[in-house]
Amino acid sequence: MSNSVKFTPAGGAITIEGMLTDDGGIKIVVSDTGLGIPEDMLERVLQPFGQVSETLTRNKEGTGLGLPLAKSFIELHDGIFDLTSKVGSGTTVTLEFPAERVVPRDE
Repeated sequence: MSNSVKFTPAGGAITIEGMLTDDGGIKIVVSDTGLGIPEDMLERVLQPFGQVSETLTRNKEGTGLGLPLAKSFIELHDGIFDLTSKVGSGTTVTLEFPAERVVPRDE
């Protein structure tokens, strides 16, 4: 979410959705209409300290750990992390936790 806020210019949109999956897991989707990430940089931004090194993004503070930590966290929970992005259109990150990681609500 913080990357969406950082890289979506004024007037852009950020959407956060949460839902239960058919198998009882949880899916969280964060989408924005921000700068987007070049396709050839998607793998790099998922590596620790990997950042898109362009003039539009270098004026933003950060360590390059947010996405790699989120991906590692999800995978440690046997979940799925998906990142899609298009320059000029924005980015979508989807996190899926399996049903085994969901604590049922008391009836």
